[in-house]
Amino acid sequence: MQGNDIKTVLVTGANGFIGSRVCRLLFDSGYAIRIICRETSDLSLLSGIPYSKMIADITRPESLAGSVKDVDYIIHLAGLVAARNEAAFREVNEQGTYNLISAVRRHNPRLKRFVLVSSAAATGPSHGLARHEDDAPTPITTYGRSKLAGEKVLVPFFNEIPITIIRPPAVYGPGDQAIFTLFKLINRGLRPYLGGGRNRVQMVYVDDLARAIKTAMEAARGKGEAFYIADEEAHTLREMIDCIGELTGRKGIHLSIPRWVMYLAALMTELGGKLVGRPPVFSREKVRELTADWKLDVSKAQEQIGFTTAVDFAAGARLTLEWYRRQGWL
Repeated sequence: MQGNDIKTVLVTGANGFIGSRVCRLLFDSGYAIRIICRETSDLSLLSGIPYSKMIADITRPESLAGSVKDVDYIIHLAGLVAARNEAAFREVNEQGTYNLISAVRRHNPRLKRFVLVSSAAATGPSHGLARHEDDAPTPITTYGRSKLAGEKVLVPFFNEIPITIIRPPAVYGPGDQAIFTLFKLINRGLRPYLGGGRNRVQMVYVDDLARAIKTAMEAARGKGEAFYIADEEAHTLREMIDCIGELTGRKGIHLSIPRWVMYLAALMTELGGKLVGRPPVFSREKVRELTADWKLDVSKAQEQIGFTTAVDFAAGARLTLEWYRRQGWL
């Protein structure tokens, strides 16, 4: 894209783990980038990426008009993954999404595409067969219910604005701090099989997810549709932990951690969170999530928007481990 052909993409949550990778891909693809952030936002992950900045907040609808005007596309990544209560989740993941799409209706009704990055948690884990987008949602966490609510507020706008919803499962890759704890334990010679590690899981490498978001934004098809984006193959949690262990080159002590132990640890963490007034980093809902099956049918994304992941778990785990080591994290 050159000159007047340059299109502008507004990205919310641009300074996060996923958002920064999306922005880098968009810049490399010739797009102009606009971000929404607060005055206090840490923008270090966007270093080296040109962008224009709008001080705004999706929970304050009056701040959004200038942000959504004159952009060609919007990628909505901003959201809470941890909160003290359901109301806090809903304020951002549901009401924030409604505020943003309402601003688009009023100030940019000719938007080319609005991409909401939701979560597989919105529809819940699989039970037997891989979950398909048309299956009835059964979220098992407060976070998942808030993400589903965020999807539902978009439905009344489907006939006015081209909207596509992306539902990734757990995302990992270089720079991810959430999965780093697991890599660190395994690198130290421990292999913690949570709940026995027999549950089957699909994940998605961060750069694959970034490509999927861009593909959905540009695709002619997919308006008013939701898509699961994940590695094509499901692995047991035990297999994934052993894969990382083999990559580290270290022999591991195998620790099968029963669910009741996980629940007890989660309960203590929740009580500690209440005492200090912070969201718990580990909860009983997280235990249910970590020990559930997350098998996803990704054929719809392949058929409708032509997207297939390129990095399987073994390759992605290797790239992630190498990055942690280069950065001195391990």
